Amino acid sequence: MLIIKERTIPIRIQKIKALLRRIPENHWKRAEMEADLAKRWAGFRGEQTLDFPLSKLPEKDFMIFHGLRLSNGRHFFQIDTLLLTTSFALILEVKNYIGTLYFDPILNQLIQTTPNGEVKGYANPIEQARQQQTEMKKWLEKRNISIPIEFLIVISKPSTIIQTAPGYMNTLRKVLHVQFLLNRIEKIESPYKQGMFQPKDLKKVCRILLKQHFPETFDVLKFYNIPQNEILTGALCSNCPSPIALKRHHGTWFCTNCHKKDKVAHIKAINDYFLLTNDSPITNEQLREFLHLSSADIAKKLLTGMKLPHKGTTKGRVYLPASDYQSITEVKR
Repeated sequence: MLIIKERTIPIRIQKIKALLRRIPENHWKRAEMEADLAKRWAGFRGEQTLDFPLSKLPEKDFMIFHGLRLSNGRHFFQIDTLLLTTSFALILEVKNYIGTLYFDPILNQLIQTTPNGEVKGYANPIEQARQQQTEMKKWLEKRNISIPIEFLIVISKPSTIIQTAPGYMNTLRKVLHVQFLLNRIEKIESPYKQGMFQPKDLKKVCRILLKQHFPETFDVLKFYNIPQNEILTGALCSNCPSPIALKRHHGTWFCTNCHKKDKVAHIKAINDYFLLTNDSPITNEQLREFLHLSSADIAKKLLTGMKLPHKGTTKGRVYLPASDYQSITEVKR
C-alpha cells in the first residue's frame, strides 16, 4: 500500500493536552477534559491497529488516506481511513470498544456492555459509515468521478464480542474484527478485478483528494467555556507534577522548584500558544508577555531559532505556526 495522507494526532487531542497543561490541577473543567481526552486517545489507538494489516497490501494497487476531511458544500464529512484502487474505494470506520457490542437493528443503535457491566448506547456506526459512503459518492460525482464505494466497520480489539438479534445476522456483514480485514478486502476486491481507472487517472484523483482536504478546526477554549485569563502562561517545567513557570537564566530555562534545566522548554510553550489561540500569529511583544521575558532580543532569538514562517517587516513582524504541530508534539501519551 502507498500512504498518500499519513495519520496524524488529531488536532482535538493536541489542543486538549495543551489546555490541560495550562490549567490548575483543581480546575472545575479538568475532569471533563481528561475524560474527553481518554476517549479520543482510545479512538486514535484503535485507528492505529489498521497499520499492520494495511502494510501487507500491495503498494502499487492501494492508495491510502487517513483522516480525510472533505466538504460537499455546507457540511464536512470525515473518513477514518479511505482505500482507493483503480477498481473501487473502501471506507474503513474504526471502533475501539471493549466488552460486548450489540447491534440493535430495531432501534438502529449500538449498545455496549463493558466488562464491569456498564451499559452504554451509541449511534449505529453502520449508518454512520453508510452516510460517509453517500457523501463520498456525491463528492466524487461532482467531479465527474465514478467508482464503486464500499465500507466496513472495523473493531480494533479481537476480544470484543459482536452480537445482534436472531434473524438479523445480515446486519453484521459490514462489521469485522481487525484481524480479518485483509481477507475481507480480498473478497471485496474480487468482483472488481476490471479496473475502472488507469494508474495515471488514480494518481489524479489522489491529488484532488489531497488538495480538497480541509484540516479540522477546534476552538478548545470556547468549547470548554474557559476564559483566556485562566490559562497559565510561561515555559512550564516538564518534571514537576503541577505546572510551574520556568525562569530564563544564562541561555536556558530553570525550575526554581525542582532545579531542572531545559534549553528548549520555550518550543512546547510557543506550540501551546498557537494551539490555544487557534493559530493566531504571535509578535515579539506577545511572546515576551507569554514567556515572562523582559528582553526583545532574547524573544527574537527564540522565535528565529524555531524557523517559524513569518511575515511583515522587522518591527511589525509576526510569526506563524509550523504546518505540522506533531513536529514538536510527542506521539505517545
